[in-house]
Amino acid sequence: MKRYDKVSSLAWLIASIAIIVGSSAYSFGSWAHPGPAFLPLWCGIIMAALSLIVFVQAISKDKVEAKEKEKEESSFFTARWSKLVAVLIILFAYAFLLETFGFLMMTFAFMLFVLKAVEPTKWRTAVIISVLATTLSYFLFESWLKVPMPRGFWPDLFR
Repeated sequence: MKRYDKVSSLAWLIASIAIIVGSSAYSFGSWAHPGPAFLPLWCGIIMAALSLIVFVQAISKDKVEAKEKEKEESSFFTARWSKLVAVLIILFAYAFLLETFGFLMMTFAFMLFVLKAVEPTKWRTAVIISVLATTLSYFLFESWLKVPMPRGFWPDLFR
């Protein structure tokens, strides 16, 4: 896996260098009045820094990867096939039951299922993250973006 990290980080480094070089054709401007090169230049610099960090981390973990490689000899799909099927089933159930039970209940149940069954976490952590994700997504879509979400069998509960 770290080999892919090395290759992808080098590809992103090349892309960020191209962005930095391409932005040099335009004026940078100043901090108070940024020019057309301001955003691309800083995006390129940040991308280059992040890709270098990933590359260094991939190189430093090569020793650990050799030990883990023995464990990862089984294919990704054979090792995690059941989790993939479980997520697909819960996604279809989420879409099918969303109108019946409403956005709040189904999103909470979906997040709880993913946090407990797919990537096992403690109950307390799973419940807290599920409540936060459900609440934040509800207020993002319903309150801020004014997108009406399915209310299920309790249409007047949150009005």
